Amino acid sequence: MTDSAALTSQVAALIEDVLAVEVPDPRTDLVNAGLIDSLALVSLITEVELEFAIRLPIDEFDLSRFRSAEQIAAVVAELAPDRRVA
Repeated sequence: MTDSAALTSQVAALIEDVLAVEVPDPRTDLVNAGLIDSLALVSLITEVELEFAIRLPIDEFDLSRFRSAEQIAAVVAELAPDRRVA
């Protein structure tokens, strides 16, 4: 498993643990699929920051990059490029 795939799996597991939502596919748009709403998205953002010890820059935050496990993993990889996958 590549680091990217491992990070995506880690993000999907976080989504499942925190929001009790099964991620059907890493590319699934969780909002459009009706799996999470805006309130859940805010909770998820907070948990991602805590889990991966990153800060998402509010002034540059792009919600469209935070809609699937795969996209979230890409953001985490950008903000913490030296992070080792657990």
